Amino acid sequence: MTKPQTRPVVDFDHHSARFREHNYEIMADLRARCPVAHSTAHGGFWVLTDHASVSAALRDDDLFSSRPSVGVPPSPIPLPILPAETDPPLTGELRAITAQHFTRKAVERMEPVIRDMAADLVDRFVERGECDIVAELATPLPARVILAMLDFDQSRWAEWVDCVHTVLHDRNTDPEKVAGAAGKIFTTINEEVARRQADGLGDDLLSSIMRGAVEGRPLEELEVVMYAFVMFLAGMDTTSGLVGNALVELERRPDLRGRLADDRSLLAVATEEFLRLATPVQGLARTTTRDTEFHGQHLDQGDPVLMMFAAANRDPQVFDHPDDLDLDRPHYRHLAFGVGAHHCLGANLARTLFQVMLDEILTRLPDYTITGPGERFADSGEIHALRHLPIAFTPGKPRGA
Repeated sequence: MTKPQTRPVVDFDHHSARFREHNYEIMADLRARCPVAHSTAHGGFWVLTDHASVSAALRDDDLFSSRPSVGVPPSPIPLPILPAETDPPLTGELRAITAQHFTRKAVERMEPVIRDMAADLVDRFVERGECDIVAELATPLPARVILAMLDFDQSRWAEWVDCVHTVLHDRNTDPEKVAGAAGKIFTTINEEVARRQADGLGDDLLSSIMRGAVEGRPLEELEVVMYAFVMFLAGMDTTSGLVGNALVELERRPDLRGRLADDRSLLAVATEEFLRLATPVQGLARTTTRDTEFHGQHLDQGDPVLMMFAAANRDPQVFDHPDDLDLDRPHYRHLAFGVGAHHCLGANLARTLFQVMLDEILTRLPDYTITGPGERFADSGEIHALRHLPIAFTPGKPRGA
């Protein structure tokens, strides 16, 4: 006799075109009906959409493992992406290798350089009175910053961004293209490793990774490559996505846009509200390590579990009027950066990049208007972001002109 189906099965595919266009509606409906549900897409997985279940899963590394993959479906790359696809205590040891580059003080020291980079990018289009704000500012700035931190050739940022976008957004539709893009990044990382081996290590991010040790041993060469690889992935897409999403929200709320333009001290709280409302990283996956009862459902050992950060961040049980942009919220319990052992290592840098770009836009393009619908990546299941966003504004002058 077959075992009766007791799992609450739902129609949910975060990589679909429908999800791309209606993600918040889909997640809100699922959160209200069944916040811990099972989808048969991509071989089957659980999807968590309320704050309580997502937060609990993020904090329980013993039950919810980050191995073998944090993606649904799993990443086609045969090696673990470090430190994301590891569990404690190894996770903590790996994060400690580069943590000094991402502290609040380290980012504060970088801020003048970041501001100069942002101003330089705006100088290139400010006289035109129009631009693609994502392609010409929100995308190149984070890419150039992470390349500078790694001490890679910044002039090749567009080439690397294209590779990263392929790896993150095309892996479910064109695995051969993804393999080629990932291989290109791996080749460059290997070349940079060889350069440092010949010339000596410096104080850059890649050198820190090469000096790294875990479990009483130096990192192996492949581990160095995979660690540097995740810096590319994390550093070149998510913050750009947040900027594009935020500009769309501000277009809808000219009153809040005016408040930010008049009072830049609100940028810090606004950043948290945009992270909550316009979360770029939709969610990440874990794998159950044993059979368990979790928030009213029975999960089997080995089940993939997708934790939807963006859904949790709009949970009405935690946030009043969760679909509203509110700069006066009294608390910020959002999960945009995750929580626990895998809390985003680059959170301080992401916040600063976002604030610098928004500050630059409000200062030099204050009357911008969005002139087209923009273009989201075809697959927005993991990173909900715009590839293009055309705007128009009163032309200005480059610095010093």
